[in-house]
Amino acid sequence: MVHYARGLKLATEAGDAYCQALSLNCAGLATVEHGDPNEGLKLLQCGAVTALDVPPDRGAVVVGEGSRAALQACASADSATALGRLGYPEAPRLVDTALAKARELWRPTSTDPGGDLDRPAAVLELERGRLDAAEPFAVASMRRWEGGSRVDRTQSAIVLSVIHVRAGEQRGLQLAHSAIAAADKLTSVRARKRLVPLVAALESRPGSDYRELARTARQIAATRT
Repeated sequence: MVHYARGLKLATEAGDAYCQALSLNCAGLATVEHGDPNEGLKLLQCGAVTALDVPPDRGAVVVGEGSRAALQACASADSATALGRLGYPEAPRLVDTALAKARELWRPTSTDPGGDLDRPAAVLELERGRLDAAEPFAVASMRRWEGGSRVDRTQSAIVLSVIHVRAGEQRGLQLAHSAIAAADKLTSVRARKRLVPLVAALESRPGSDYRELARTARQIAATRT
């Protein structure tokens, strides 16, 4: 958060609305992930307002990371994550609206270096317990990162493996093993922490193979490098 605050300060001094909004969005998502969706949503909403000052033609040559549309779409998807974790009675409707808005604004291609609207959707469906709805989003997210960011692809692989393990499918154990091995090769603490839901899913299944894999995943998730 110190780094995001510093980034916001520098972007404000430079008069760069895009970087201001990006700093606010990153801080908002980090706050949500650290267990405070209410404050995280406020930061994301501030980022959305700030993004209105970004020139609409920014990134117009190649619409993707760096464009106002991409910035607003990712912020909307992250806001859906925050809304889903607030637990309000109207949350499901608000989540669906935010995800739909994100897809209306922008759809990333394989050439875009950043941005994924499918993984947040998969995680939200997973948190609702709707495994059948979550699986296509997770698969789409995996395809999104083929040949791209190894960190992002690993995070998507973890989500996909959680879905299959929770569904009790035989393929789940293999997917989980591959995702855990991939996470073990990363230096990203954030990515390895994504193994926590997979640990819970593995521990919920009977059998020594699941227990051993859960133990390995827990150790990797707690590792600092």
